Amino acid sequence: MNSFLLVVIAVAVLVAAALLWKKREDIDFSDAGLEHEPEDTRVTPLLRGINYLLSDKPDQALQEMVQVAKIRSESAEVYMALGEMFRTQGEYGRAVRIHQNLLARPEVSLEFQFQAYVSLGRDFQAGGLLDRALKHYAKALAIQPDHIESLNACLRIREQSNEWDEAEWLVSRLEQVENQSAHEHRAYLKAEMAKDALEKQDVTLAEALLDEALKLSAACSHAHLLRIELFIMEENFARAVEQTKHFLTDVKEEHHVLLPKILLQHVKFYEQYAKPFLLTYWQNNKNIELGVAWVEETAKLVGLPQAEDLQKTLDLKNLSLRHELRLMALQDGSDNLHKQAKEWRILSKMFACKQCGVQVHDMRWHCPKCHHWGTMEPLKGAHTFGEEQHAQ
Repeated sequence: MNSFLLVVIAVAVLVAAALLWKKREDIDFSDAGLEHEPEDTRVTPLLRGINYLLSDKPDQALQEMVQVAKIRSESAEVYMALGEMFRTQGEYGRAVRIHQNLLARPEVSLEFQFQAYVSLGRDFQAGGLLDRALKHYAKALAIQPDHIESLNACLRIREQSNEWDEAEWLVSRLEQVENQSAHEHRAYLKAEMAKDALEKQDVTLAEALLDEALKLSAACSHAHLLRIELFIMEENFARAVEQTKHFLTDVKEEHHVLLPKILLQHVKFYEQYAKPFLLTYWQNNKNIELGVAWVEETAKLVGLPQAEDLQKTLDLKNLSLRHELRLMALQDGSDNLHKQAKEWRILSKMFACKQCGVQVHDMRWHCPKCHHWGTMEPLKGAHTFGEEQHAQ
């Protein structure tokens, strides 16, 4: 018998004991003529439920326990907890059945309705049925409009579904409820809206949204890079260079490694404007992460000979093992060392969230674990093989 079943049995036994004790306390012993006290109708189905649990028949046990909860409201919290336990064990269907049956009880209080709607939202969200989760969170918010958990849950679902307008409204609502600024969060959402507008070739809307994003947060890397990309698309190269300067000044240095990929996408702009600008910036800053990323993106988007020439021009020195492996993976060597470097580069995680530590292969603006925006940064280079293995 697994530990979860033991916990359920323990809860059920405690409830049965409590009901029996309460039944005993309710007897009026001053009445000498009392021979048969009224039976608590909750006890018998609960004991049957315990028997079903001991026989490893959880479905029948669930039916009996729900019947108990229908009879008297005092036991509702116990079965809400039972539903929570089912969900944590991945038994989403059973959790839903418990919460739906309890919600269907006659004369259910408004507070209990609220708890049941929130629980159903959690059940459906954990089971991946996001539309149903949203509906139940909405019902909970209709009762308690300021419920932070439900607002945050709806926000996670909207962001997961790329519904940026709805997500931005929820962030604004949370700002009001929590009385805290979320300008940077909203800036990244505006940038995502601008990205969608660019994909639809709505340049006017994209530019307006990027203006809003940068007004909300001048440090929003995503908005800066999209704006550079927009100016390059319009062949407004002077403004693209100016925006590149703002990017290198306003955003954190860890995100500078993302710049070469954007600048290399337009050959004319890169050769005439971006490359001279980056070389000047390199001479003044010697940002190794940026230099290695620049060589990598040149190999991908232009060609290996150009990448090798750039590497010589940059004269990269004092590289970590991680940097050496990345550069080695670009080379054409057929020996085992080069093969292993290529395999390592394909499988290696390149970015980590500074908030929760989760590691990913490609850059993401939205952390898949802690859901913070703009917290992904390149993994730091290790200087020994042991350190490199530990980083992985």
